[in-house]
Amino acid sequence: MQLQQLKNNQVDTVLLALDECYRRLEKAEISAKELTQAGFTLMFKSAYESLARQKH
Repeated sequence: MQLQQLKNNQVDTVLLALDECYRRLEKAEISAKELTQAGFTLMFKSAYESLARQKH
């Protein structure tokens, strides 16, 4: 995902999704280093889609 290609509201959602990923990691008591790239991608997509639905 290229930040230059996103609209302002999409950038906000990306930042909120990253914050949600951090919250989920803390709740699960694991670090980002313990995730595979595919695992993080799935978690990020889930968080982003959840937040995008809430905004509509």
